[in-house]
Amino acid sequence: MKGPPWPRFAGPDEGQLWLAWLIRLRWVAILAQVVVVGFTFEFLPPPALPWMAGIVAVLVAANLGAMRERRDRVPPEGLLLVQLVIDVLALTGFLVLSGGHGNPFTALFLIHVAMGAVMLSPRRATALAVIVGGCYALLFTTRWRLDLSGHAVSEQTLMQVGQVAAFAITVVAILAFVLGVANSLRAHRQQLLEARDRTARTDRLRSVGALAAGAAHHINTPLNTITLRLSRLARRHTDDASRGDLDVIRDQVERCKVVVEQLLQGAGDPSASGLDHCHVGQLADETVHLWRQGAGVDVTFDDSSEDATIEVPRVAFAHALINLLENAREAQAESGADSPIDVRVRRLLDRVEIDVADQGVGMPLRPDQVGEPFYTTKPSGTGLGVYVARVVADGAGGGLRYAANGPQGTVATWWFPVAGQTAT
Repeated sequence: MKGPPWPRFAGPDEGQLWLAWLIRLRWVAILAQVVVVGFTFEFLPPPALPWMAGIVAVLVAANLGAMRERRDRVPPEGLLLVQLVIDVLALTGFLVLSGGHGNPFTALFLIHVAMGAVMLSPRRATALAVIVGGCYALLFTTRWRLDLSGHAVSEQTLMQVGQVAAFAITVVAILAFVLGVANSLRAHRQQLLEARDRTARTDRLRSVGALAAGAAHHINTPLNTITLRLSRLARRHTDDASRGDLDVIRDQVERCKVVVEQLLQGAGDPSASGLDHCHVGQLADETVHLWRQGAGVDVTFDDSSEDATIEVPRVAFAHALINLLENAREAQAESGADSPIDVRVRRLLDRVEIDVADQGVGMPLRPDQVGEPFYTTKPSGTGLGVYVARVVADGAGGGLRYAANGPQGTVATWWFPVAGQTAT
């Protein structure tokens, strides 16, 4: 069963949107009423002018109160109904004082009905429509007639001009309101789609993280066995060459254990571990130094971050940066380049960027898919390294992008907002 054809009152943002529209349109209505009174006061009964001035004053006071209400707290749906009823009663008062049902500007009631249908729930929108109907019926029994006999233009012509003006005002007001609300809802829907996309990526990463954690748990057993066998081999082979080889193997096993421990702690999921305030330059330098020890690749490191801090999960950040470095190393190995990998950390106003530049095989044929899970250009790759790096950045409010690095090669730009600020 489908829901109603109008958006329901769904939360604070929507209430703020509706009240903002009511305030804008009411200022327009107040201006229009002042102009109308200025042009027609000579045809109005003398007692009508003070009443009209009082109605304008009430509308101004109501609008100032609505502005304060919108600033101080989230407006409930009941408040929106009250504001619309105030507008309907004010319009009724103006029409009673200026001809009643014969006034062509009775068409302006339609604006309030349309606004209520969009802003309110079906029950309250129906109640507003009933109030509008009652006010319109009141115009047949209670009204002050206009004296148009002294006007240079005939009464029939004046009525026709008034009907055209009322129709134009109604059309323009409804059009502006509907278009404005539609644009706001489209923007809100785009934000929801982006939020849903980020949630989906995080959910996929959690699934991958669970698989990685399970694999890491099973890898622990053979790593422990390898460590024990290495101890036995070290006792049997005491020559310098064997001892050197065994030390290298032992270092690599310890490195594997560190990686396994990180996977068990967070599995690359930024939501699985707490956020830390980290000096990004120092953290990146430590991670690059750790990776370079086992990778055997030259790395140039430049830090101009000005001691900026970011809020990220430390373990996931280090693991993701190692993934980017590994991708750069493998890309250079595939192209046969022996240039050092360039890592640059710099601060740009309210964010910090980390560039990992290589002289490898260049951008893939489908750059739009870079960062999607399980998409990879390597025969033995999984496509999860870049994905983890992107999700770590997304979770912190940053991002990851790839670009060409000269005639060949690629530069991965990983950026994060400075702690306590919102990046633009």
